[in-house]
Amino acid sequence: MSPVAEPTVEAVEENTAIAPARASTARAAHPWTAAIALGSVWLLWGSTFAAIHIASATIPIYLMVAMRFTLAGAILWVVCLATGRGIPTRADWVRAFVTGSTLLLLGNAVTAWSTQYVPTGLCSLLLCLTPIWMALITFAFSRERPTRSAIAGMLLGFAGMALLLQPSVTGHLPLLPTLALIVGSMSWAFGSIYQRRYGTANVILSTALQMLVGGVLIGIESGLLGEWGRFDPAAVSTASLLGFGWLVVGGSLFAYSAYLWSMQHLPTSLASTYAYVNPVVALILGALLFGERLTPLAMVASGVILGGVALMMRPGPRPAS
Repeated sequence: MSPVAEPTVEAVEENTAIAPARASTARAAHPWTAAIALGSVWLLWGSTFAAIHIASATIPIYLMVAMRFTLAGAILWVVCLATGRGIPTRADWVRAFVTGSTLLLLGNAVTAWSTQYVPTGLCSLLLCLTPIWMALITFAFSRERPTRSAIAGMLLGFAGMALLLQPSVTGHLPLLPTLALIVGSMSWAFGSIYQRRYGTANVILSTALQMLVGGVLIGIESGLLGEWGRFDPAAVSTASLLGFGWLVVGGSLFAYSAYLWSMQHLPTSLASTYAYVNPVVALILGALLFGERLTPLAMVASGVILGGVALMMRPGPRPAS
């Protein structure tokens, strides 16, 4: 899962008619530059599910996630310090604690744990429901009624999830990891909305702090679960090291940089396409690397979920001036 989900939040807020008035930040971009940036977000973020599965084969899962975010956050903070924008305020640390807890500790780390028991492709599909949780959380706090397309998207997404979880469709999925995925996507939705509403202009610094705080919290959890004592560096395989390096460099640094560029230069509808491209990439890699297969009914359920997400991302009517 990506470090942040602001494009998805923005699209959901527009579709639920509660987005604050603001001018478009999209600026003209060269087609090839835009294609490279979008391709990086699609492929790199979509590959993180497989990389987590590989890295955690010989590295305790929570310890691996803690090291990933702590290292990536430290690198980003050094970049901020080098550019003279790396001194955080007290409010920055408060925001980092909230987003680090919801996005990373309860969101990403729980998802990583679930990939040990649930096929990576199905993990990515269940996480596609995040925009639906965003809309429901937004409605709970603002009482603004979603648009008809948003409601249709919610119903379609839940119908797809109900079909996907049928034992006759995907087999008997383990209950606790599956529920953990759903709870993790809810936590990610809440943290994304919070970050969207209370974030700062210095997105790189806020992300660095978020990763550092989240990494420390996950590291504490790893210690409480006894992973530190069980960790044997000599037993780490080359494949796990490569998977870990891919998560730090490809998933947390390169893909996120491309995402930031997309946010500044491309329309929201285009920058948000990763929400339904990433699961396709995860499904393909799961089939190629781990032999994961979807039944015809599971493919139908996947299409229903992605269709619901597409409706959720569809911009709602603009209010009259």
